[in-house]
Parts: sequence; C-alpha cells; structure tokens
Amino acid sequence: MTMKKGDSLPFDPQVHIELKRWGMNRDVPVISPALMSEAEIDEQIKFMKDDLDAVGKRAKAALVRAKQRTIDLVKTRSTD
Repeated sequence: MTMKKGDSLPFDPQVHIELKRWGMNRDVPVISPALMSEAEIDEQIKFMKDDLDAVGKRAKAALVRAKQRTIDLVKTRSTD
C-alpha cells in the first residue's frame, strides 16, 4: 500500500500482549484483547498488574493455610 505524506492510516494497527515465559510449550498464549492505542495498552497492563497482585495475595494466603494444615497433621500424627 502506498501512502503519501500526511495521509492518515487506512486502518488502526493492533498489538497483543503475550507471555515471554510459558512453560515448555512453544505456543505462547495471548493474554490481551487487540490493543490499538497507548491508552488501551496502559489500561490493559494496569488490569493485569491488579490481577497479578490479587493472585499473589490469594496464593500467599493459600500457602499459609497449607502450612498450618501440615503442622496440624504432623501434630495429630505425633500424638498417636
């Protein structure tokens, strides 16, 4: 497609956010919708950061519960 100086783009380019590291699988999952502006990219990254922070909090709480269950199980078995 040929464009002259000053022409506007005939369509909006799109980007997707992908994970760089994803297990052993070669197929990289796309984790965003099509993003067509810097504002959309910023918003999507903010959503992802918020989601990751929430996942981190839940994972830490789950770890605390799992450790406590393990301690309780060991105590129960050692009193038998």
